[in-house]
Amino acid sequence: MIADINRLPHQAPVRFLTEVIKDGEDDAICMLEFLEKPTLSAVVEAAAQNVIFIASLYKVYNGGVLTGMKNIILHDKLKSGKYRIESKISAQLDNFCIFSFELFRDNKVIAEGEFNVVMKARETPLK
Repeated sequence: MIADINRLPHQAPVRFLTEVIKDGEDDAICMLEFLEKPTLSAVVEAAAQNVIFIASLYKVYNGGVLTGMKNIILHDKLKSGKYRIESKISAQLDNFCIFSFELFRDNKVIAEGEFNVVMKARETPLK
């Protein structure tokens, strides 16, 4: 069963995701739409929103903070419109996670990179 997009706590204008395609154990795929030409920061924010649907991290969403981004590569110009975003866990230590992402438009990689999220402390380990 695919996760409900309404689990995402963000609201317009910073809620970019529109549909959950895959809510995997270590990865997630969502559709998103930028109503205006996005910044690279908006792309990373969309990738971070996508990790809410990684089952091993957020069986019950309890929040987190995007703390950094690195190795961001822009392969083509960003413009408004519909995209697919894929995020996956690259590394994890307690409540600190590194994720990689790829942003696609018409099955072409437009941007990719890594970002860090520090999640709220949990009473039980993430995995």
